[in-house]
Formats: sequence, C-alpha cells, structure tokens
Amino acid sequence: MHITFKILFKMTDTYNEKFADRVAQLSTSKFMSLGKTGKPKDHTEWTLLACILQLEEGNLQVVSLGTGSKCIGASQLTETGDILHDSHAEVVARRAFMLYLLEQIDRAVKGQESLFQEEEGKYIIREGVTFHFYVSHTPCGDASIFPKQEWDEYYGDSLKTSCTQHYISNQEYVCDTHPVTFEQVSDSLIEASKDRNEFEQPAKKLKKSNIISSSGDDTKYHQSKSEKETPSESWSWAVTEKSNEKSYKNPENQDIHRTGAKTVEGEQEDPRLPGADYHVTGALRTKPGRGDPTLSMSCSDKIFKWTVLGVQGALLMLFLKSPVYLETMTIGHCPYSQEAMLRALFSRFQTKLKNIQLPEGFRIVTPHLLSSGISFPFSRDSVTHSSPNPSKVMPSPTCLIWSNTSTHQDKHEVATNGRKHGITKKAIGTPKSWVSICCKSLLLKIKDIAHTDQCNISNGIDFTNQNYGKIKAHARSYCQAWRELKSNVLDNWTAKPNFVKTFKV
Repeated sequence: MHITFKILFKMTDTYNEKFADRVAQLSTSKFMSLGKTGKPKDHTEWTLLACILQLEEGNLQVVSLGTGSKCIGASQLTETGDILHDSHAEVVARRAFMLYLLEQIDRAVKGQESLFQEEEGKYIIREGVTFHFYVSHTPCGDASIFPKQEWDEYYGDSLKTSCTQHYISNQEYVCDTHPVTFEQVSDSLIEASKDRNEFEQPAKKLKKSNIISSSGDDTKYHQSKSEKETPSESWSWAVTEKSNEKSYKNPENQDIHRTGAKTVEGEQEDPRLPGADYHVTGALRTKPGRGDPTLSMSCSDKIFKWTVLGVQGALLMLFLKSPVYLETMTIGHCPYSQEAMLRALFSRFQTKLKNIQLPEGFRIVTPHLLSSGISFPFSRDSVTHSSPNPSKVMPSPTCLIWSNTSTHQDKHEVATNGRKHGITKKAIGTPKSWVSICCKSLLLKIKDIAHTDQCNISNGIDFTNQNYGKIKAHARSYCQAWRELKSNVLDNWTAKPNFVKTFKV
C-alpha cells in the first residue's frame, strides 16, 4: 500500500490560538484540582505537565494527565514488567491515555456506553471524537533545538527573556518544492527559561555588547535549500543570497536552546562547540540519566513515532481496527519554535516517509501544531522567578498519573523511580509497588478484557502461557507498521534487551 499524504499547518477556524489557550487552561486546571500528594514543593521544585484531551460536539475534557522529567537508566531495567521506564510527562500522559482507552474497550465488550463502537469484528472510535495533546514545555530532543533570540540576563540558573520570537506557519507544507516560511508574531512576548532538561550544560553568560536585538516586525528566518537541516549538519548562521532569495541567518554569536538528550549510535554526534554549533539537528536522541545512560528515546522522537503508529500501542491493537491519532498538539508558554516542532515531527523524515509502505488503517497524521500564552505554574521558569532562592530550584523527583477511569476515581497516583511513591523495600516486586500504567498492569487489564470478550475480538490469545513480547506480536498490523517504520525511517532507534519482554501474567 503506497502512502500518500498532504499535511496542512495553516491555522484553521477551529484550531487557533483561542483553542490552544482553552487546551492549556483545562490542562492546568485539571492539574490544580488534584490533591497535593506528590506535587512539586512551592518555590523549590518544578515539573512538566502533559495531558490528552477528548473533544466531542464542542465538549473538551481532559482524559489523561502526567507529570515528570525523569527516566531510569539501562542498568535498572528488569524482566518483571512492573517498572515504568520513562517518566517524562508526555510518556506518562500517553500511557494513562492507554488506560482510559482500555476501560472504554472493556465497556464496549460488556455492551455498555463507550467511546468505541464495533465494526467488522473490531472496535473503532465513535465518529466526531478527536484527541488533543498538551505539553507545558517543548518536548526534549530535536524539537528543543532552535535559536535563542533576545534576553537580558540570567535569573539564578535560568534565562530571563524580554523578547523571544514566536512563529506560526503562513502557508501549506506539501513537499520539498514548497518550503514553509515562518513569520514572527510581533505581539507574542514571552519569558524563556533554560531548556527543560536539568542535565544539559548551561550556556555561558553573554556580555551586554553581545546581546542581539531582533524585535523588528518584518524579520523572517528560514534556512536556504543548501543548508537544509539534516542529522549530519550543525547550525550555522549567516546571511546568504541564492536564486534572488535571501536567507537570513542568526549572527555568529547567537546561541541556541539546548537539549540534554544525547544522539544515539549511528547518528551524527553533537559537535558541542560554542553557541549555535553545539548541536546537530534532525538526529535521533536518547534521554539522559544521572551517570547511567538510558535506552529511552527522546520525547520528540517518540511523538513522531505516534504520528505514524498511533498513541494506543501494540497491545490495544488486539482489539482495534485502526490506530488512535492525535488531532492537535499544543505547547504551553515557553521558549518555542514552530519551525523546530515541524522539523521534529515531520520534515526531518520527509524524504524517507515518501515511499513507506504501511498496512491498512495506518497513515501519517501529523497534528496541527499550536502554542499557548498560558503558563504552567510549576514550570521551571515560573518557579525560578517566584523563588526566593532561584539557584536552589530543583526538578521534582515525583511523577503524577491520572486518567478519567475508575482507577483514578478517588485520587491520582504518585510514582518515583518507576514505582509507586512511598512503598517499602519489602513491597518492591509485589502488586503494591506497581503503578497502573506499567507494562504488567496494562497487560493484566487486557487479559481481563479478553476473558469477558464474548465476541472473541482478541482472537483467543492465551495470556497465561505466552509472555508479553509474544502477546504483542499478535497485533500483526501494528508490528508490521513498526517494522516498516523502523527499517526505513528510524533505523537507529534503540532496542531494549529481550529480557524486558519475557514476563507473563
């Protein structure tokens, strides 16, 4: 099956700045409505928030929520399936969304009112329902690498910004011969914090003489064709002229926002040179760890993967006819580049995607990219600026999990290092330590659904005698799509050791 696609990045009547602010407000309000347990300490800790929202007939509601900025190292991976490997907010919210979808599938199996309806022996989402992603900060990895514009001074270990350019696209992006241009939104003045990741190396403080003003309303930045962003190229900034078209580049002493995510083996390594030459762009990256390297891919890379394979994962495809895709993605009030987001979620893979062969039901669905002017109160920038001792501000060690399910009807969950927060050493490895969104917990729920599945939609899989990896392999269309994507586009994607897939329930 040859995939054809056309991706639009124009602001629509529905998905505009007002919609983005509504998404951000609902997400922030949901977080604030949760109890205090596990939340960052006032004025001393920050975190990241991500939510997935459901829209139907004008009703927009949060259905899953996650916070966090941590990730366990490769040496901490286990064969039991009961530890959450990646606790970045985006990943937590997505896994909590899987829990929400599972409960809705369970309701459909039992003949109750549900988000799903049966079609040709599988389940599909009701017509008119769409899903929308919110993240309080630019995702780590490739989407976080873009030029800094103007700033005044450091505030503690965070940057205080007086004018950071904010971009929206002003035309359709269809193919190489129709490049996207990005215009400055002159009235979008926001304060920029240092990159979200606490592991990145801070930039050096600039002298006042080196501060560059870029507040002109008609300033445009884009790359020339000869300097197209690829994993093998680092940022270089200059004023060039080719084919009567000027490509305005940042001056040599302009810096870029950085990410702590590291390029994976097989990708071009970061030069780590001063200023704009610190990073390469377009490369696949893994999240950093404190001394222990991780195998978890950056959020930029994972979100791209979801644009092709959906957010439901392999296990839920045992019941579904087609994947579940995100309609929009809204980034909260933070340093942001629409161009970098577009690169991270589509254009860096554009050439490889043109001839990809996907099974029926799978397609390339890049969400509408939006940004909001609403700040998250517990963002690094917000906490740093309100703290009496900014240099002591630290990332929260906890991860919050909530979903619109019976699991979280009473309260949210709190996790630390991939397990439930506050458990004793004696409880480690027992169900008391499992969070509801770890692999083992989700597989148990799927097993329960299959047990009551009178229509045998799950194809009668033996959940008792087959391990996690073999059960996932029964989702043949998903596995086929993933093999196609990995071999043709994401060939340097990290692979976790086989022992993490051997547990049974």
